[in-house]
Amino acid sequence: MAYTPTANISEATWDEKNPGELDYLKPNGFRFQVHNLPNVSFFCQSANIPEISIGQPIVSTPLQDYAEPGEKLSYGELLIRFIIQENMANYNELHNWLVGLGNPEDSSQYKNFADKQRYRFPVGNETRGRGLALKSDASLFVLDSNNNPSAEIQFKDAFPTALSGLEFDLTDTEYFIGTATFRYLRFNVKAI
Repeated sequence: MAYTPTANISEATWDEKNPGELDYLKPNGFRFQVHNLPNVSFFCQSANIPEISIGQPIVSTPLQDYAEPGEKLSYGELLIRFIIQENMANYNELHNWLVGLGNPEDSSQYKNFADKQRYRFPVGNETRGRGLALKSDASLFVLDSNNNPSAEIQFKDAFPTALSGLEFDLTDTEYFIGTATFRYLRFNVKAI
């Protein structure tokens, strides 16, 4: 089949094999939501879709080694940046979650935090319910050119693993931006 250049896009003939839409994904067209962190979600300035990879075991042969597709997926870290509120409410949401997971003062902090979050999972086994309460689902909504959600990336059982520090400086007049890192079980991409 010969290629015939067209002078403009309106001259192109479209069929089911070609894309039906010529709008492109914008890097600022998103909305991020962590179900456990309403203040962080509202002030979120950036979020990523982490990398996903699969192992490739090497098969050795006398002539040439070759790779085969593996069987376990590996997900990268979810990283968000958010503007910190003056009263630090959104920074505190993440801080309290990390303290609840890490119980730095005494072992009851873990249980107390889990019990406060139990309203999210009222039924089920005591131990299993407590473990679920320490995690939260999160969603990254990709917005189309009209700022309507076109896809949702759903992160299952996310929990924070790091929260950036803040450096106060009399010469700096910009707003604080916090960075948080999350791990999760898996993510799925769902068209809306």
